[in-house]
Amino acid sequence: MKQKTACYFLAILLILAVQISFARTYYVSPTGSDLNPGYEINAPFKTMKKALGKTDMTEILVRGGIHYITGDSTVSINKIGTAPGAYTIRNYPGERPLFDCSGLNATKKGFSVTGRYWHIIGIDIMKAKDNGMYITGDDNIIEFCTFFENEDSGLQLSGGATNNQIINCDSYYNKDATSENADGFACKLDVGTGNSFKGCRAWQNSDDGWDGYLRGSDNISTTLDSCWSFRNGYLKTGATSGANGDGNGFKMGGSDATDLSHHMTLTRCVAFNNRKRGFDQNNNRGSMTLYNNTSFANASGNYIMNSIALDAGNVMTVKNCIAFTAAGTAGSNSFVTGAVIQSNSWQSPLAASNADFISLDTVGARAPRKADGSLPDINFMHLAEGSDLVDAGQIVGLSFSGTAPEIGAFEIVPTASLTFTFNGNGNWNDDANWLNAAMPPAVLNTGNQIIINPIEGGQCLLNIPYTVAPGAVLTVMPGKTLIVPGSLIITQ
Repeated sequence: MKQKTACYFLAILLILAVQISFARTYYVSPTGSDLNPGYEINAPFKTMKKALGKTDMTEILVRGGIHYITGDSTVSINKIGTAPGAYTIRNYPGERPLFDCSGLNATKKGFSVTGRYWHIIGIDIMKAKDNGMYITGDDNIIEFCTFFENEDSGLQLSGGATNNQIINCDSYYNKDATSENADGFACKLDVGTGNSFKGCRAWQNSDDGWDGYLRGSDNISTTLDSCWSFRNGYLKTGATSGANGDGNGFKMGGSDATDLSHHMTLTRCVAFNNRKRGFDQNNNRGSMTLYNNTSFANASGNYIMNSIALDAGNVMTVKNCIAFTAAGTAGSNSFVTGAVIQSNSWQSPLAASNADFISLDTVGARAPRKADGSLPDINFMHLAEGSDLVDAGQIVGLSFSGTAPEIGAFEIVPTASLTFTFNGNGNWNDDANWLNAAMPPAVLNTGNQIIINPIEGGQCLLNIPYTVAPGAVLTVMPGKTLIVPGSLIITQ
C-alpha cells in the first residue's frame, strides 16, 4: 500500500513538473550569440528570432546598436496573449536599438505582428523592402518607435487588425518605387476597427502622412489624437515625390468604388506644409469628426472635405479648428452639404491673423522627443495671450483650461502656478492658518492650487464664500478635513 501511494505521489510530481512554466526575460544584442542562454544579460542572444521562439519568453530587452535583418528573416511576432501586456519587446534602459533591414530580400517586411497583447517599446526600424512594421494582430501597443526609409508605409495596419494603439511614434522618409503607396502611417485596405494613434508624427513620406483608404473593409472606426503630419509628398532630399505621390496630411478614407465608410475621429491634430491637402475626405462616405485641429499652409487646401456625399446616417462635424496660411488667410476649405461646421477660426465672429499666434515658424517640429516619448514643446501655431481664439471654442469633451476650449490644437497652459497651503487649525480667513501667512485670494484662478493640510487633530473651516475657477485645484490631503458652509464635511 505504501509503495502504491509513493507511486501516485511521484506521478503527481511529474504532472506538476510538466505543467509549471516559468516566465523569463531574454536579452538580444548585436554582439550576442544564439548559442548563449539568452536570459543572462552578459550572455544575450543575437537574433530576435531566437528569443521569440522561446516558449517561456514574456519579455525581450533589446540592447542598443545596429541589429541587421537580412534575407527572408522578417521579425515575426505571433504569440497570442490572453491579457494586456502579456508579452513585451522593449529597448534596454538608456539604450536605443536600430533594426537595419536593408539586407532583406525584395518585398520583405521588417516586422510582422500577427500576435495579440504585445507591447513594443523604444525600437527603430529602417530600410525594410516593404513596410517597416505590418500589423494584422489585435490589442497590441506600439509605443515610442520610429520607422524610416522603408519601401512602403512605415507602419501599416491591415488584415483585420483591431484595437491596436500606436503611441508617440514617428514615421518619415518612407518611399516606394512609384511613390504612391508609402505613407507614414496606414490604417487601410482590409483593416479592422478600433485602432488609434496618439502623439505620433509623420513627415516627408512619398504618399500621405496618414492614409485610411479602404478595400475589403467597411464601417470601421479609427481615432487620432495629438498627431502631426507635415511635408508629405516630398522626399528626404526635399524634392517632390512625383505625380503619383498624393502628399496629403490626413487622408481620411476612400475606396475603389467610392462606396465605403471609414469613420474617423481626429482631435488636436496638426497638418502643415503638405504638398496637397491638410485634411482630405477623399471620397470617404463615413462619419468624420474633427475637433480642435490646426491646418496651416497646405498647398491644395487646409480642409478639403466635399468630395462626395456621406452615407445615410453618417455625419461630418468640424468644431474649434484653425485654418490658416502663411499669407494670413484661411486658405481653401470646403465641406459636404449638411456638415456641422461651428466655432472655427474662419467663421464669424472669429478672424485669425498672424497676431493670434506666438510663432508661424515650424522650427522644432522634427526635434527629438522627450525622454518619455512625448512630443517636443514648440511655439508653432500656439495661441498668443489676448488672441480672440482663446476660450472661444465649444465644449466637445476634450480637457481645457480657462472658461472654454481654445480654437485649434494647442491649449494655453498657465505659466504661473501658485500654491496656498492651509496648515493650521480653524477658520479659513485667518492668515495665521496659512503657510507663510499667504492666504489665497477670493477667487482661485486657473493653474493655481490650494492644499488643505491642517495640523494633527485640526480642521479647516471654510467660513467665507469662495470660488474655484475651472482649471484650478483644491486638494484635501488624505485623512484631513475641510468643513464648508451648510455643514457639509469633505474628507479625503
